[in-house]
Amino acid sequence: MKPVANTDQPAADQGRRQTRMFRKRSDKPRLSPEQMKRQSDVLQSAWRHFGEPGPIIAFLNTRHAALDAQPLHLAVESAEGLMRVERLLEEMTLKA
Repeated sequence: MKPVANTDQPAADQGRRQTRMFRKRSDKPRLSPEQMKRQSDVLQSAWRHFGEPGPIIAFLNTRHAALDAQPLHLAVESAEGLMRVERLLEEMTLKA
């Protein structure tokens, strides 16, 4: 037996309507282009230092005493924050 199409709406509208209900919506503000650039920069710096995903994720998402903040949040927040995180990574490299 064939499924019965909804004849109230044109076929094109029916398909578009179905895809809309699967799109994720977020109320969180999006990052600005500058914030996205800083996020990319801090990820690259962490990758150069740690070289593996596990330690990178742990470092960036865990509050660090020397920064008094989470490194990822601090770096995305401002250029000064990014410099502080990169400086910490350099100091950690020198001590290793």
